[in-house]
Amino acid sequence: MRIAFFTDSYLPNVDGVVTTICNYRRELERLGHEVYIFSPGTKTQKDENKDERIYYFTSTTFKPYPDYRIAIFNFFSPVKLVKELGFDIIHSHGVATTGLAAIQSSQKLGIPAVASFHTFLPEAVHYISSNRNVQNILQGIATKYLSWYYSGYKKVIAPSIFAKKVLEGWGIKNVIVHPAGIELERFASALGTARSENSAAIRKEFGIPKSANVVLHVSRIAMEKNIEMLIEAASSIINLVPQTKFVIVGKGPAEAHYKNLVERKGLSQHFIFTGYVANEKLPLLYSTADVFAFPSAFETQGLVVLEAMACGTPAVVKAGGAASEFIVDGKNGCVFSDHFDFHDKIVFAMKNKQTLGKNAIETAQEYDIRKNTEKLVELYKSCIGNSGTK
Repeated sequence: MRIAFFTDSYLPNVDGVVTTICNYRRELERLGHEVYIFSPGTKTQKDENKDERIYYFTSTTFKPYPDYRIAIFNFFSPVKLVKELGFDIIHSHGVATTGLAAIQSSQKLGIPAVASFHTFLPEAVHYISSNRNVQNILQGIATKYLSWYYSGYKKVIAPSIFAKKVLEGWGIKNVIVHPAGIELERFASALGTARSENSAAIRKEFGIPKSANVVLHVSRIAMEKNIEMLIEAASSIINLVPQTKFVIVGKGPAEAHYKNLVERKGLSQHFIFTGYVANEKLPLLYSTADVFAFPSAFETQGLVVLEAMACGTPAVVKAGGAASEFIVDGKNGCVFSDHFDFHDKIVFAMKNKQTLGKNAIETAQEYDIRKNTEKLVELYKSCIGNSGTK
């Protein structure tokens, strides 16, 4: 098959959407399919691009979140390009202008199209306005837009039951659950080195004392990730486990906010903000950690939680959220209900890493990207077989 991926976010950005796209592309190509990427890009990216299967659209910076860009084009241009390349199916991973281009191309050319639901757009309106009343209005508009947008696809892929229920609550009926997979081999390779020289080198590189217990968090550093809850819980955790370091991996618009909060609370010596960490080092950081703390409810799935689990590190996640679907409290990780039990669950997971971690590995194996991609191919084939657009 020849497959078109439309996305609002792609490399060099690093987030769950980009990770999913890269994983799918690699595995689809391993199976013999051709995958093309259509993404917003800078002039430099367009000029220096040597990958004939990546097309960067002219774009402008999204000012509230400078790491992201919005494609700007005449909508006939993508349609013409898609027609020339002769795709069997279109798969949209975005909801902004590239997502609209995906719908336009599908409808104009009669190519079946599916879309993945990656982001709770109504919960991100704070990037546009800090006024609560304005946010309420924008959330209503965003919900109506998504309801219209996703109705344009043959199938909408929700990565969790939680996400499916949200979409159906918005009136979207063509939803199926298909969790995004992880590159299991890459993370499993760290299991044998968790306490080896490689792990010691990772500790040294990031300034983590040899004797310290490690509470790890990996994400975009953004307000919706609720890292504030972890910072608020830190003192209680330190009181129970004094030799604790909190390692925050990632970058994003709220870095300064969270660093200032840590400083104001007198916790600077206990927190390490690493910034961006290269992919090859992440598995060792995961496996070195005693627990993975993930207070965010702003997730359609939470791939980083599965990555940590694949490395034998139990996760503590919020009850009712998408990530809680693959956590059995007290067996392969922990689920917390509010800030009162958040720090208790983190301490419990730290003290029971060996048992919880073993079970976490078994759970993560169910989300192998190879098996996941084979199921995605079957979905594509069913959409192509039921020819015609929405």
